[in-house]
Amino acid sequence: MAEDDPQDDAAGLVPVGEWPSLSEAREHSLVVLAMNLECWIFQGEDRYAIHADPAELPRIRREFELYRAEQAERREKVDPPVFPAGMELAAGWAVALLAVFLWQGRDLQLAERFCNSSTALAAGEWWRPFTSLFLHADAGHLLGNVFLGGIFCVMVAHSVGAWRGWALILAAGTLGNALNAALRLPAEFLSLGASTATFGAVGVLVGTASVRAWRSRSYRELRPVLVPLVIGLVLLGWYGTGGEAAAAGESNTDVAGHFAGFASGTLLGAAAATLPARRAQG
Repeated sequence: MAEDDPQDDAAGLVPVGEWPSLSEAREHSLVVLAMNLECWIFQGEDRYAIHADPAELPRIRREFELYRAEQAERREKVDPPVFPAGMELAAGWAVALLAVFLWQGRDLQLAERFCNSSTALAAGEWWRPFTSLFLHADAGHLLGNVFLGGIFCVMVAHSVGAWRGWALILAAGTLGNALNAALRLPAEFLSLGASTATFGAVGVLVGTASVRAWRSRSYRELRPVLVPLVIGLVLLGWYGTGGEAAAAGESNTDVAGHFAGFASGTLLGAAAATLPARRAQG
């Protein structure tokens, strides 16, 4: 409604802002009401205008500017950056797993020397939780971790950057293996496979999203991780979380190890989300 409308003159009101939708006009009317001032919404031909006391016009418009600035800042903080997928690193990971698997076929003692081992870790062989991530029991075990794990790892790269994402994934897998082995002591425990890192990747996604949700005070930030989390839980029950196998070659389901990888990934992802990331790193 125009300023010179008879209804406005009679009421002594002036327009303080116009918006293309009624929802936006109502949203801004709440700003006026929060100032303990009265206002009215009038519909024009294609816009909705808020009218108020002309004496309060400068005050209200200043408050609108502050509100717009606050909303813009909130959107900037809430919207997470999207990094490149880092397909080169994902391909390098797949090639490394395949190369080690072929090496296992030539050296039958390789898995025994480098698999995750509770007693070996206690004896000071600290590298085993890491090296075991590259070992697999059979071709099916390998392919499952390459394809299913690769999907989650690319999602992590999109979320936090490829280099930092892969560092977090490998760290989560290593830490998960170490915790799992340490908790099995004094019993002898052997495991191998990249599945712990796969569940570590799911944990990184959950950890980063949780921090963003907390910062924005909005549970909507958790929605992007619901799909990978549900898939991960399904795999945990159906696929045995990667079909971990003992170094002796007997297949077993190491649920505790993959929960440890998930928990480690969640903590590391949450920690990483508190640090700034540059798009150039991705």
